[in-house]
Amino acid sequence: MNSKKNYEGVKAADGDQYAELNATMISALYQDIETTPGTKIRWKVSHRGRDGVDTAEVRFGAPGQSLELMTTMSTDNKAWKEYQGTYTIPEGQTTTRFEFKAISSTGGDLTRGNYLDNIVFSSPSNLNVEDSFSQPTVKKGKQVDYLVNVTNNGGMVAENVNLAIPLPKELDYIPDTVTVNGVTTSDVLYDAASHSLTVSVASISDGSTAKISVGLKGITETASAQTSVATSYYDLGFTDQRYDANTANASVAVIKNEVPVIAASDKNLKIGTAFNPLTDVSANDPEDGDVTSKITVTANDVDTSKIGTYHVTYSVTDSDGNTTTKTITVTVSSNNAPTIVATDKTMKKGVSFNPLVGVSASDTEDGDVTSKITVTSNDVDTSRVGTYHVTYSVTDSDGNTTTKTITVTVTSNDAPTIIATDKTMKKGAAFNPLTGVSASDVEDGDMTSKITITANDVNTAKVGTYHVTYSVTDSDGNTTAKTITVTVTSNDAPTITATDKTMKKGRTFNPYTDVTANDTEDGDLSLAVSVIANDVNTNQEGMYHVTYSVTDSDGNTTTKTITVTVTSNNAPVIQASNITMRVHQAFDVRAAVTATDTEDGNLTNKIQVTANDVNIDKAGVYHVTYSVTDSDGNTTKKTITVTVLTNDAPILTTSDVYLKVGDTFEPLTGITASDLEDGNVTSKIKVMSNTVDMTQAGTYSVTYSVTDSDNNTTTIKRHVYVRTNDKPEIHASDQTFKAGYAYDAMQGVSASDTEDGDVTSKVKVTANDVDASKAGTYHVTYSVTDSDGNTTEQTVTITVLTNEKPVITASDITQKAHRALDPMTGVSANDLEDGDVTANVKVVANDVNIDVPGEYHITYSVLDSDGNTTEKTIMVTILSNDAPEIQGQDSSFKAGRAFNPMAGITATDTEDGDVTANIQIIANDVNPDVAGVYHVTYSITDSDGNTTEQTYTVTVLTNEKPVIHASDQALAFGQAFDPMAGVSAEDLEDGDLTSHITIVSNDVNTQVPGIYHVTYSVIDSDGNETQYTITVLVGAQPIAPVDPVVPVDTVKPVAPVHMIVQPEPTKTVQAVTPIKDLPKTGDTDNTKTLVFGGFLAALGALFLRRKK
Repeated sequence: MNSKKNYEGVKAADGDQYAELNATMISALYQDIETTPGTKIRWKVSHRGRDGVDTAEVRFGAPGQSLELMTTMSTDNKAWKEYQGTYTIPEGQTTTRFEFKAISSTGGDLTRGNYLDNIVFSSPSNLNVEDSFSQPTVKKGKQVDYLVNVTNNGGMVAENVNLAIPLPKELDYIPDTVTVNGVTTSDVLYDAASHSLTVSVASISDGSTAKISVGLKGITETASAQTSVATSYYDLGFTDQRYDANTANASVAVIKNEVPVIAASDKNLKIGTAFNPLTDVSANDPEDGDVTSKITVTANDVDTSKIGTYHVTYSVTDSDGNTTTKTITVTVSSNNAPTIVATDKTMKKGVSFNPLVGVSASDTEDGDVTSKITVTSNDVDTSRVGTYHVTYSVTDSDGNTTTKTITVTVTSNDAPTIIATDKTMKKGAAFNPLTGVSASDVEDGDMTSKITITANDVNTAKVGTYHVTYSVTDSDGNTTAKTITVTVTSNDAPTITATDKTMKKGRTFNPYTDVTANDTEDGDLSLAVSVIANDVNTNQEGMYHVTYSVTDSDGNTTTKTITVTVTSNNAPVIQASNITMRVHQAFDVRAAVTATDTEDGNLTNKIQVTANDVNIDKAGVYHVTYSVTDSDGNTTKKTITVTVLTNDAPILTTSDVYLKVGDTFEPLTGITASDLEDGNVTSKIKVMSNTVDMTQAGTYSVTYSVTDSDNNTTTIKRHVYVRTNDKPEIHASDQTFKAGYAYDAMQGVSASDTEDGDVTSKVKVTANDVDASKAGTYHVTYSVTDSDGNTTEQTVTITVLTNEKPVITASDITQKAHRALDPMTGVSANDLEDGDVTANVKVVANDVNIDVPGEYHITYSVLDSDGNTTEKTIMVTILSNDAPEIQGQDSSFKAGRAFNPMAGITATDTEDGDVTANIQIIANDVNPDVAGVYHVTYSITDSDGNTTEQTYTVTVLTNEKPVIHASDQALAFGQAFDPMAGVSAEDLEDGDLTSHITIVSNDVNTQVPGIYHVTYSVIDSDGNETQYTITVLVGAQPIAPVDPVVPVDTVKPVAPVHMIVQPEPTKTVQAVTPIKDLPKTGDTDNTKTLVFGGFLAALGALFLRRKK
């Protein structure tokens, strides 16, 4: 048997080692174990071939008798294959042999093949389930834990353990509260429809207990909320049988959880009164009793220095975390002094005077206190004209005293006074002689209604000076008269002085130059003249118009339109052609060179030769440059090429011929020939080819040739066009343009003739009533006659439209940030022709960001029915209006610590700066004595009324004990043991506490097989201590191999075992598979340990025998 780590490169099915069943011959591996009849045994083994497919048998039965074949394992060498099954110990079989027997191996080599690993013989797992609640009662809304303990009393690991928990309707599942052995698990499935919970546990080792806790919340009061758990599970590595384990009902009572009550009433205070918000405020809780000391003020905006209605909000939380809030109203009323109503008096001498008549007093709190008025001084003497005083005093119920002094004037009996001033008005204006006229009397007061007109000669239809006389009489019979002068002036409209203008194209045009205005009344109004229409385009020749308007102070408006004619300013044109000449031929540089100008006419005599390199005695290509300048300073230059030739070939001169069908064609007519040396050689012209057919319209050609005395030959091809005799065609279309457009009747008009070709130059305008300065419909008639006398006429319609641009009305905008902005508000548009075109206004650019202060722009555009577009841009100024910001953060602390909700909380505002003092706490449910997640909500409002709210989370932490993570271990005999290997500790508050672990006891001795224990301890920063004990199993010491058993019949002994492999010190716990021997009747329960997998070498030393 071979056994070493990953022998021959084959990875073990489990761990690092495996066994090879074959040795020097076909072998068997077996073990005899005491068993109890009727007991069910679970078995499994992993098998693999070495060189190919190897075969072995699994057999169980009584020693010395025929063993029962359980299965035949036949596996190739590509992968391990697991074989498993269940064996029930037969009646009377108290010792059972478990045997693996090699049958064959690939290649027939008896020393190779049949790898074995991961051998298990064990009784099944057996789970016992108990459940309970963490407490007999729970308050409504509070948590209670449902506790389930699952203990494996069987002989092997239970896996895929599922706990089905139907929840009672009085309890609700709290998510993320399920723990297994104190560790939160996510293997939880909650079905809301059935109100049930399924918790999965991967495995439970034999002899171990899984402790499951489920957090539930009481939602309905009841004397008994009952639940139970149904558990299903499988043996480790086996799926052929599922086991079930159930519990009886566990119950818990859900009781009331009433909230505390705050007793506080509304308050009325006088302005300036001291205010303590907790005075006369109390709180009581059904469970906790008096909780007044726990009341907090969460909001208080009372300002006793100002009259108004305010509010105070109180909050109190009981020991169950129930929070109650209550808000009262605090009314701050005024404490104003009373008010005396008394006015100055004027009376005539001798009249009786009672100082209390018409005098009253009132008080905000006391109401009417007129009866309490006293006269503290009075010097009035109605028998004498003069000014006197009366002083009054009144005191309210708060002791506030008010005094007031009035003046009493005793007058004589004076005549009334008329107030009327001279007037100047325009001729034709309406005139009411009583407008602006009033009268008053010392005794009678206003007497305007008693004024009469005693004289009035005003005539507003004529310019002149007139008079009006007024009269009034007071109650004492005193009469006053007054006469004013009324001047009537003229009302003539102003006069604009402006003349038509003619200017050159491209010149600058100022429409206000030499324009004045005068008014009979206002004088010089030149500065008030405005241009209301101007279509002048100095870049294009034509007739344009400018319309001026002026309004005098009387609202009389005068308009005047002038014509602006823009004439061309073209540069002059030089006519000069390239020249070809013979050597020594005479050359006149100015011959056939002319110049003309649109404005100046013939400028030939002003031509200057600015460059000339012609040499007539030498053949070559030369150049002559001409220059001419017109009266506007426009200069034109032109360069021609002069080619001086030697003895050139003769030249044929001809042109294409246009004929009508039936005409006679003489091919030598219209063609000449000349030669530099021979002169006229026309007589030597020869017709080389001629395709002309005068009976048929078409295009033909004639080829000519001529040869001079130097034997130089020249050929030329001439086209002959034979055509029909069709009328010419005029090409002209109707036109539509705006008034003021420079209209050329010939622009865009052409004519063509089948025979004559382009006859545009022969087109004549025979009728034209177009007035391009006025809107209307006009007509132009054209006529053209071809060379055959055929005449064609055509009339087109010319439509002249008005052409005013629309006007947009929009103003700049200034507003605060974050406020809505409709760019179309207050925007309108009007067009002279279309009227109101506001609906056509579009926003073509808008960069406004109402949330960011700054200067922006909105551009509007409107298009009228004539296609005229107007744009207008306004500025939008956004002023800062940022909401304030609250600065703070979430916080956490341990239960029982003091909590100040304002600690670390500040507020700032872009405009107001630091506004921390204005922060209000509008919600606060923090209970620093009870672990949980709470919230505090703050609010701040800036001077612009912008309010910001911010909620921070306050976590009150529990003070949990630390947790030690350590697992039971199985060691080979003599294996080194580090008790801290794989051991760690963590704490909810402190985090990793591994370095704080101490070993409080350790009795492990790896030199002596047995079961030992190690106990660990760790203490967190809060002084909480946790201890945890693990079990360490030390395996048996290996023994030397023995000789093979002598067989019954005479056979050769088996070869000795090749080698004994010592167990690896790093073998994992899984390599040791515990087996519980089934006790005989009357025996105690004995446990033995069978070592396979990683410890097969040791197992061979302890249990294996060879047999043939």
